[in-house]
Amino acid sequence: MIEQYDDKTIRCPRVGGEVNFRFCRLENNMLPCRFIVGCWRMYLDINKFLQDHYSEEELNRVFTPPKPKVESLVDLIEKAKKAKQQDD
Repeated sequence: MIEQYDDKTIRCPRVGGEVNFRFCRLENNMLPCRFIVGCWRMYLDINKFLQDHYSEEELNRVFTPPKPKVESLVDLIEKAKKAKQQDD
């Protein structure tokens, strides 16, 4: 059952306060936070939980590092340029 640990709480270094496991499980667009393993490994078998409840594709989306900010900004600029060219 995916909800089995939802009521457990820990202090979240990102949020700066207590959060429950449900928050960590759904924080990333209804997928787990990419830091879930580090935060919860002392409290439950988090790797088994993730393997039991998420597909390989979902886990790859969760644990793929985000693009560097500069790269993301360049991508956004390029998309804006293309959209402007299509409007003209």
